Amino acid sequence: MSGFSEKLRIGVLGGGYWGRNVVRSLESIEGVKVKAICDPNKGNQEELRRLFPTVSLVSDPEELIADPQIDAICIVTPPSLHYLPAKVALQAGKHVFVEKPMAMSYKEGLELVELADQKGKVLFVDETFLYDPALLLVKELVEEKAIGEIQYVVLERLGMGRIRCDSNVWWNSAPHDLSIIRFLLRQRPLSIAVTGKAFLQEELEDVVLANLELEGGILVWVHLSWCYPKSTASLTVIGEKGAIFYEGRFTKRQVILYSFKFGTRPTESVWGVPSPNLIPAQSKEEKTWIDFGKDEPLYLALCAFIDAIDNGKDVPSLGRYSLETLRLLDLGQLSLKNGGMKITL
Repeated sequence: MSGFSEKLRIGVLGGGYWGRNVVRSLESIEGVKVKAICDPNKGNQEELRRLFPTVSLVSDPEELIADPQIDAICIVTPPSLHYLPAKVALQAGKHVFVEKPMAMSYKEGLELVELADQKGKVLFVDETFLYDPALLLVKELVEEKAIGEIQYVVLERLGMGRIRCDSNVWWNSAPHDLSIIRFLLRQRPLSIAVTGKAFLQEELEDVVLANLELEGGILVWVHLSWCYPKSTASLTVIGEKGAIFYEGRFTKRQVILYSFKFGTRPTESVWGVPSPNLIPAQSKEEKTWIDFGKDEPLYLALCAFIDAIDNGKDVPSLGRYSLETLRLLDLGQLSLKNGGMKITL
């Protein structure tokens, strides 16, 4: 139950696809009341009335944020509309749950974090996958060194669907993958290089390839695309003794642990070429997990937000932690606009 004298009262800014999921999840959390939803789109308003008949609807974001009967604001708007309402809500003394990315620059994100600290309010970024039990299992396997020392990591977030018109695929999709790397690995990023292509909308890249180097020689490749025939939100961690595969799409979630077996380099040679000219290599599927319970990661993320408000819980997507993701986004965008220039952090 909420630590407030009554239920924690929440206003939701944004009633589109993800905003509706946020409202639905909030309504299933004990000690929480969704007091109002704000969406200026009339078509969305009609659908919201049908889906949530007991929740008030308002058209003006300032009215929602200024409401003294609202304790926290969930900002579920396009990326370019995260910073300003988050700032206004924090200034009004509200706790803030904001969709990723927290802002469209590191400077803006730092301002929000400092403002939240000044006001004594929770600033929470919806890095949803950090609350997925399947990813928590991956983290456990990595920390137990189930596959030995990490060599490289590949992340793919691909498919067809909602293509943003205000920001590119880097700012929309990379926050997930960069936050996952931050969460899984302790090694600090050393450099980043990002290339991409815009073919649907001028100057808004819809496909991006990012290359990060971490401490210890770990390489990370991130492949993002809004125009890809197959849908995946996958992570593959390659270690010296095996690999871990994670599929993050909720209906397809799974984790697979592989072991590797390598032969030895040939000791004989013909004219200086090893003979036979190969090293045998095999992988074996050791275990597959597919049952991670019925709770959606979004529901678990919102529970973490409430826990941070009520109990001061230190959760992994608080604004101060998400600043590292924002820093990489900023530098990645700089690299992208400079033809994939390698940037040392």
